[in-house]
Amino acid sequence: MIGTEQQTVDALAEDVLKLRSCAILQLDPDGQVLSCNAGVATVFGYPCEEIRGLPFSRLFSAADTQRGIAQQAVARTLQQGSDQLSLAMVRKDGGRFRASMILERIADQRGVRVLVLIRDVTEAFQTQKRVREAQEVALRAQRLDAVGKLTLGLSHDFNNLLSVIGNSLDMLSLRRSGDESVRRILDIAHRAVGRGTQLTRQMLAFGRGQTLVPQLSQVDDLLNASLELYRRVCGETIQLNVSIAEQLPSISVDIGQLEAALLNLLGNSRDAMHGVGKVLLSARLESIIVPSGTGEAGQFVCICVGDSGPGIQAEIQESVFEPFFTTKSVGDGSGLGLSQVYGFAAQSGGTATIGTSTLGGAAVSLYFPVVA
Repeated sequence: MIGTEQQTVDALAEDVLKLRSCAILQLDPDGQVLSCNAGVATVFGYPCEEIRGLPFSRLFSAADTQRGIAQQAVARTLQQGSDQLSLAMVRKDGGRFRASMILERIADQRGVRVLVLIRDVTEAFQTQKRVREAQEVALRAQRLDAVGKLTLGLSHDFNNLLSVIGNSLDMLSLRRSGDESVRRILDIAHRAVGRGTQLTRQMLAFGRGQTLVPQLSQVDDLLNASLELYRRVCGETIQLNVSIAEQLPSISVDIGQLEAALLNLLGNSRDAMHGVGKVLLSARLESIIVPSGTGEAGQFVCICVGDSGPGIQAEIQESVFEPFFTTKSVGDGSGLGLSQVYGFAAQSGGTATIGTSTLGGAAVSLYFPVVA
């Protein structure tokens, strides 16, 4: 009976050594490889006889090796009995992959050793990353949608109040008065009402209260037709470069709103660079996760405005599309321009993102779904 059990144990040990789906290493207390299974060749590309005697740190990236991650993991395992890690590791050919690692201390009459089991979980890691990104996109869209609905309701009420104030000012203006100070006060009030009306329109646009009239369009035709207007907005001291990919598919978009959005972005770039610098207007085809948050990727035409200005700090990039958020000085901006741009892109079935331009400054990208 004892012989049968021993044969079973020996057979199990042989099967473990033949296992190729994961790498199993046996280390001494100093982190040197004593032995391994066939999975080391599959996962890392090292034949077992080649890796035997090498330090465990050989399988880590240069940065992790410098920080002593391998030695620390072995030390924790010897002290605690076990340890777990999830990090990037390096194959023999220099390729990196995401690894899930379990370490356990083994002690018997032969001494103390550390057993390490390593699995390549790159595909699962990438899938989880895509799901997280999709969830973040969905949550952000939900937050902006809620703010948009609130803004929409407030803007309607605000517009009604402005109408009453504007009509009252008009009636007062009809009463001829020789008092110059009264006339100046009325002029100031009229200008304030005009400014409030413009803000209301922007709030309505962000709240998706505007009615879009989408048309089947070719992006290269739209951009080329308005190039002269874009150059005038940028000014003579700003170099505007255009890069449009060939054979872009059609999109369905409100041409007037698209032009207004691009003029808004170009004006922002001009102001950020104080009238001197470079702007890149580009259009290309991209595959991104659709804003619905399902995790599926779709084909979108990306229209991007990037500049050589100071850029947008990473800590505020998530806030720039929210209404009334602005980095401009008081009185220079309403904080509704980018939120209006985002609302237009979202209402068109796409989205808008902000990042860093190849010119070094900020880059705002508008995504519009391809028409099949």
